[in-house]
Amino acid sequence: MTAAPSYQLDNDAAGTLRLRGVISFVNAAQAFASPPQAGQRAAALDVDLAALESADSATLAVLIAWSAAARKRGTALRYLRAPQGLRNLAKLADVEELLGFSQPS
Repeated sequence: MTAAPSYQLDNDAAGTLRLRGVISFVNAAQAFASPPQAGQRAAALDVDLAALESADSATLAVLIAWSAAARKRGTALRYLRAPQGLRNLAKLADVEELLGFSQPS
């Protein structure tokens, strides 16, 4: 039996969150319910996506939801180093600019 995909958000010394693992249809509800949190009064929070192992439309939906939740709290999420597959999916869905993928990673 294959283990269910999992993801982890780790905070580095510079304050950037690093997303590792997989967000897919299996664990998207869990990820949706646990958006990244910025410190008090932070204007923006960087989320490094370079360690994502794979991405699908569920991954994209979670990133959009996380961005929306951050905006509601008065914070912006900046997604950094998005893998090419995720960038391609965002372009196909016409949300690359919404997620900031239109700028070089």
